[in-house]
Amino acid sequence: MKKHFINLNRIAATCKGNPLKASPIGILQEFFNYATPAEHTKAFDAFCRAALKQKYGWHRGSPGNALHYAGQLELLIEAACLLHKNRQLYRSLLTQQQAATESVEYADALQYLKTFFSKASLRKWKKWLHVFTMAAISQQSAADEISPVAIYTFTTYITQLLQMVTMIVKNNG
Repeated sequence: MKKHFINLNRIAATCKGNPLKASPIGILQEFFNYATPAEHTKAFDAFCRAALKQKYGWHRGSPGNALHYAGQLELLIEAACLLHKNRQLYRSLLTQQQAATESVEYADALQYLKTFFSKASLRKWKKWLHVFTMAAISQQSAADEISPVAIYTFTTYITQLLQMVTMIVKNNG
């Protein structure tokens, strides 16, 4: 098994096949079909708050809901990684007219993916997500496992990622 299959395991499990052949735009569109960007931002905030409490803090249904949402966040991160690694390929999906009128926001969103994955590797983002997930459904705090800098990085950059992939989906939808 090649290394990239290990890192894109959520896409491989969801899309039933080679994760590199999955459409990250399709995955992101499905992500936003599940909930609006504002709802995702609110859910992510609740997810983080639950993970940072020293007691059980998930109050949006059963712990299974937190696990499902964490799976959706993992798909988001993996799809963003595919877009980042194959930026030229996905830019070519735009028609020539769209490419000529490509918005500044869209270009900024694509640039943000570079910033996002230069801040931490895919593996690190997924590790932080796992820590937050386990903390959200237990009586532990993510602060017991990772540094305050990592907590700040994770929460800030994922919140920004939600906004940036919204631009990407909007421009490819």
